Amino acid sequence: MKKIVKFIFLGCLILVGCNEQTQLNKIKSDLQSKFVNIDIYTPSGWSLTIKQDGSGQVGFGSHAIDVVIFEKNTFNFSDVIQKLESKLEPQGSISTKIVVSLWKKDETSINAQYISDKTMVSKFFQKALSAITYNKERIEKIYKEKKPVSF
Repeated sequence: MKKIVKFIFLGCLILVGCNEQTQLNKIKSDLQSKFVNIDIYTPSGWSLTIKQDGSGQVGFGSHAIDVVIFEKNTFNFSDVIQKLESKLEPQGSISTKIVVSLWKKDETSINAQYISDKTMVSKFFQKALSAITYNKERIEKIYKEKKPVSF
């Protein structure tokens, strides 16, 4: 009888653990479907766009030649959303904080939010820059002269 009780208890623990993982996957999926695009702008003039498939673009300033794309799966979109959402602030200024826009499907305008975590944002830029292939030398030169979070 004790063996049966232990077996049932162990089975329940496994089911609860599986259910928690299923719930975690659902939360990640919900986050990913809630947003379709992430835009990040720094006071130093850098921008980073991450799409749902993990692709996007990174660049400096407004010259088309200084904005380059990176391929899909460079980023795990839902992980980036989770990291950003835990640090977002409703108030701020582009002169002192990093601007973040989390775009939902079919949105045409959005209220910008702000973030102060330079380390986290710097890692996002480094990851994007390591994935570019086109115009890499020029972008890396700009990066060395003016880091995205050098404000």
